[in-house]
Amino acid sequence: MRVANRAGTKSPRARLGARFVGLGLTTALAVGLAAGPASAQAGPPSEAGVQPLEFLGTPDLVCPPGEMVTGLSVPPEDLTFPVNIPNDGSGVVTVDVTDTAQGEIFSFSIEGDIAATQVTAVGGTNANVYMYNATTGFPGGIAADAQLHAPLGQGPDGSQYEDLIRIDFCFKPSPYNGNG
Repeated sequence: MRVANRAGTKSPRARLGARFVGLGLTTALAVGLAAGPASAQAGPPSEAGVQPLEFLGTPDLVCPPGEMVTGLSVPPEDLTFPVNIPNDGSGVVTVDVTDTAQGEIFSFSIEGDIAATQVTAVGGTNANVYMYNATTGFPGGIAADAQLHAPLGQGPDGSQYEDLIRIDFCFKPSPYNGNG
């Protein structure tokens, strides 16, 4: 029976050179990951358990297609405002913004016969999109949620939320938004 030897470099000098190349590549990768600029990340889910999807860049207000929906952009501050979907529903939305050690978070609640189908937290140069649809367990939208935030990216290690620039809402008619 013939046993094949492992093909390899016989020269000690060539083996040493290959080891240095491997060590150099490993070191470059480790340094690049450890010392590279902090990249933004979506961060933890909302109180309702909806994991935000990070949108790179600052999106325009765009609501999901296919339903009677209306959208609205609001400043990131405590406020209450009416929403009217012509001939199909209305409600009053309350937004509360809170400063925490990790950055700004916000909550919203809706009274009336409408529900939120999407909320976008725009902060820094990116945004977090919270989708309330059948995929996330909210086929009729949602009447309230909390612990929403812009993407991570602030602070020396990038572990704090970006400052909120605006909050975008998409609403649809819903007699089942938790208020009826």
